[in-house]
Amino acid sequence: MLTPEAWMAQLQTALRDRLGGAARAWLDEALDEAAAEARATARAAAEADAATRAAAEVDAATRGAATPAEAAGPRDPASSSVPALSYTAYAPPVWEMRFASAGRHCTRREPPHARDREAAEAARILLLHTARADARTVTRLYEHGTAAERRAVLMALPHLDLGPSARPLVEDALRTNDTRLVAAAVGPYAARHLDAHTWRHAVLKCLFTGVPVTAVAGLAERARGDTELAHMLTAYARERTAAYRPVPADLQRVLDLTAPSASTAPLASPFPSDSSPAPTSTPTSAPAPPFQPPLGP
Repeated sequence: MLTPEAWMAQLQTALRDRLGGAARAWLDEALDEAAAEARATARAAAEADAATRAAAEVDAATRGAATPAEAAGPRDPASSSVPALSYTAYAPPVWEMRFASAGRHCTRREPPHARDREAAEAARILLLHTARADARTVTRLYEHGTAAERRAVLMALPHLDLGPSARPLVEDALRTNDTRLVAAAVGPYAARHLDAHTWRHAVLKCLFTGVPVTAVAGLAERARGDTELAHMLTAYARERTAAYRPVPADLQRVLDLTAPSASTAPLASPFPSDSSPAPTSTPTSAPAPPFQPPLGP
């Protein structure tokens, strides 16, 4: 499995090969701006942390605390007290403006040099990763973004060190009926951070909206032995059958995955005349890039 850095390097190489000359130049400038912002924010955070610890040492000496670290208290890396360095209420960092404009600048290298939605998504993921976007930044970009920008934020979450702090964004996407957002929301970040109840409903949401269950990261691992999910799937299938409505083809596949172990025989279908279930292999690693890297130079 590729490391996050290797995955990002592969994505950047594939993206540059896909873009035209002007778009590549735009991408290079945007990534340089994002990297500069990340370095500046890291320096500011280090200075703030040093100031906090210095104040804690004075306080520890005054109050007799066991150690300065105890006086300073625990630090949560996912919620830095230092905002993006160049952000103000009136002007966001330059790289965030690049994030918003990616759809206009990412054009194909081949004539007629059309705008490329997948390339724009890849560029946005690279920008978020390069800028080391924190929870407040991704929340702001998600809340104020277009559907394409929101999807890019969701796709980038597994590659950002945010812990569970971005879970509300995933939950918001799962409340929509936009299948592209739903598919992005059930990736590796959801597999790691959604609680069992929310995750089960995310699986059902995929069945409701027609999103292939192959989009659900970690499906086999989390579904195994989940009797509650099995009950929910069975009830849904019976409800659809009673209403003379088709049952999603993926439902039996997920139901089979809820068996306690891989050696257990497939569960009996809760609805009549079902077709043969699809293969049960489900990707559980990091999501594939928005487009596959070229096989050759």
